[in-house]
Amino acid sequence: MSKKLIAVAAAAALALTGLVATPASAASFTVDIDASTNVTGHASSDAALAAGDDNNTGTLDYLSSSSTTRNVVRFVVNHAASTTITVNTDTGKLTESLLAADETTQLKNGAGSASLSKAVTGAAAYTFYAYTNSTSAPAKITIATPTTTRTYWIKATVGAAYNLSSVVFPTTVLSGETNSNTNKNVVSFQITDQFGNSVTTGATATLTGVGASFSGAATYDTTRKKWEANVYGTAQKNVSMQLDLTATDLSDNGFAEPVKYAFSAVSAGSLADQVTALTAQVAALKADYNALAAKWNKRVASKKAPKKAVATK
Repeated sequence: MSKKLIAVAAAAALALTGLVATPASAASFTVDIDASTNVTGHASSDAALAAGDDNNTGTLDYLSSSSTTRNVVRFVVNHAASTTITVNTDTGKLTESLLAADETTQLKNGAGSASLSKAVTGAAAYTFYAYTNSTSAPAKITIATPTTTRTYWIKATVGAAYNLSSVVFPTTVLSGETNSNTNKNVVSFQITDQFGNSVTTGATATLTGVGASFSGAATYDTTRKKWEANVYGTAQKNVSMQLDLTATDLSDNGFAEPVKYAFSAVSAGSLADQVTALTAQVAALKADYNALAAKWNKRVASKKAPKKAVATK
């Protein structure tokens, strides 16, 4: 057989092979996420999907697509033919199973990796789980075969109040103020969950103390982006303040103990009282300065100091 005929026969064989089997690189896929089927992808992180519940157990859980105890997002990749599926995430975690090697123990928060790769045969489904602990910075999930790539974003669900942070007490408290003076004598702070995500609703933080009246439970100001409570109506010269956050201790689940308390003691009184006190402090400082100036000038007069005399106040 001539070389030309051999080449023609080989080309025909390749063509027939193409009719019989679909190359692996031509495999397409659809993606089901939790209870939603055929999710085509997300154009931006604004479409990020949240897990059903916050992770307060310290383990990875997914009981069902409708369960509120699931703290991971389940992806099911349905592919039409044999192919290799790769999955990557920028800030999240990926895992094919929620159980340890013993197939009994649940994986703990932090388990998983930033990438997965699976060679699959035929038309089947490839399942994996993804999660992140951040509510404000969604994690990017990229699923790809040799011919198709789809992108998704996921985020965590904010947990219950767990920590007080950025607490600012007033440095002084004036008498005669009322609770309606919301911009005076304000205690401000932030509340976060066990992962440091901002908590802006559903929290109870109460201000109590000695020497003044307190507004009680704090409220979140959506303009100033912080929790606030008021101190007012003092009749004493000193005020003590304690901030108490209602929070469940999750340290048995592997988290740090919650930060639930903050305390401060400040001077108080009327504005006139404080002006009088400040005037007395200034007078005392002047007296101290003049005493030092007199000693210095005496040394200058006796030529024991090389500098010039200074004026008293």
